[in-house]
Amino acid sequence: MSTKSYNFLSKKIDIKKNSIGIVGLGYVGLPLVKRFIKAGNKKIYGVDSDKRKVESLRKGTSHINSITIKYFKRNTNNISTDYLILKNADIIIICLPTPLKSKNKPDLKYLSDCYKKLSKIDLQNKIIILESTVYPGVTRKFANKVIFNNKKLKIGKNVFFGYSPERENPGDKSFSYQKTPKVISGYTKNCLKLMKNIYSSIAKKTFLCNTLEEAETSKLLENLYRSINIGLANEMKLICNKLGINVHNVIESAATKNFGFQKFTPGPGLGGHCIPIDPYYLSWVSEIHGYEPKLLKSAAKINNSMPKFIINKILSYFKKKPRILIFGVSYKKNVDDDRESPSFEFMNIFKKKKIKFDYFDPYFPKIKKGRKISLEKKSIKLSITNVKNYDCALIITDHDFFDYNFIKRNFKFVFDSRGVFFRKKIFSPNIIQV
Repeated sequence: MSTKSYNFLSKKIDIKKNSIGIVGLGYVGLPLVKRFIKAGNKKIYGVDSDKRKVESLRKGTSHINSITIKYFKRNTNNISTDYLILKNADIIIICLPTPLKSKNKPDLKYLSDCYKKLSKIDLQNKIIILESTVYPGVTRKFANKVIFNNKKLKIGKNVFFGYSPERENPGDKSFSYQKTPKVISGYTKNCLKLMKNIYSSIAKKTFLCNTLEEAETSKLLENLYRSINIGLANEMKLICNKLGINVHNVIESAATKNFGFQKFTPGPGLGGHCIPIDPYYLSWVSEIHGYEPKLLKSAAKINNSMPKFIINKILSYFKKKPRILIFGVSYKKNVDDDRESPSFEFMNIFKKKKIKFDYFDPYFPKIKKGRKISLEKKSIKLSITNVKNYDCALIITDHDFFDYNFIKRNFKFVFDSRGVFFRKKIFSPNIIQV
C-alpha cells in the first residue's frame, strides 16, 4: 500500500529531482557516482573516511587510475568525511568494505560504524541501500538497528531499505550495466518498487529478488562459483605437475567443448575483495545454522596453498636462495587494485624465509605496511643493468604492458604463474610454468 512518503520519494526519483549520497568512494562507490551523473542526476553527495581521498577528489584527481571524475572539483561542498552531509540526500547507497577478522570470521566494523552514524541523521523520506558483500541477514538486521531508537520511522512507510550487490569489474573496459543486469531487493514491497525505479535509471535490466536474503546470497554464489572453479583449475595444476603434463594444454583441449564447460585457468592464488573472502562469509553463517560446507572450504584451501607450492617449486631450481624479481602487485592484470593480492603473500613468505626480492609494477610505485603486507618497498626501474641483480623473474600479475620478450631474454629463469607465455606462444627452455 502506497504512503505519503513513498509517493513523495517515488515522484522525486521519476523526475530525477532526487539527490544521491554514496558512502565509500572506492572501486564500487566511485563508478556509481559516474553512472548516476551520466543518467542525469544533478546532485550527488560523497562520503569517505579517508581525508586524503576526499581532498584529492575535490582537486579533480581520482585515486583510481582507470576512473576520471571532475564532479567533486566543481561541487566541493558535496563531498566530505562527515555523514551529516547525507541529510541532503534522498537516496543513500553504502559501498563499504567487508573484510575478514582473524580465523576468517566476517568483519562488519565499517558497516556497523556507518549505521551508527546514519542513526543520528533524520532518515524520514529516504531510502538506504547496501551494495557491500555480506552474508544473508545483514541488511535486515542493520535496517532494524537504524530505526530501533526512532519510533517515528516505519520501514516501508516513511523510511525504506534495499540491497543490490555490486557487480563492478575493475579493468574491464567493456563492462557496463547496459549489458549486465542489476540484482535488486527490498525490505518491503514499497522498498522494492523504489529500488526498481532507482536502478532502472542506470541499468538496462534489473532482476527482482523475493527477499533481501536471496539477493545477499546470490552475490556470494556468483563469487563462490569462480572460487570453486579456480580451485579446480589449481588442483589440476597440482595433479599435472606430478604427472609431468602441461596443464595449460589440457585446459585448452577441454575448452574446445562448446557445451557444459567454461574455461578457468590456474594462478598464484586469489585476489580482489570478493573471491578470497566470500567463501568464508557463507561458510561462517552456514556453520552458525548447523551445516559445515565442504566444497567451499576445500576450494579455498587449495587456492590459498598456491603461493607455497610455487615458491617450493622455484627453490627446487637453486642450490642457494635466489634473488627474485616479482612482476606485478595488482591482484589482476591492467588495474591499480591490490586488494587481497596474492603478491603480498609471496612477499611475506620471502621475507620470512630471508629470500631477497624486489618487485616491478608501475601501478604501485611503492607499497606500505598494512593488513596483508608486513613490509615497505618501492618498485624498481626496469633496465638491462638492473635485472642482472636477480637470479630469476616471477610473473604474478600478467599486465599487458610488460615486455615479455624482454623478460625472456634477460633472465636465466622465468617462473610464470599465470600461463602468460603459453598464451602468447613465447616458448623457451628458461620459461617454467608454475
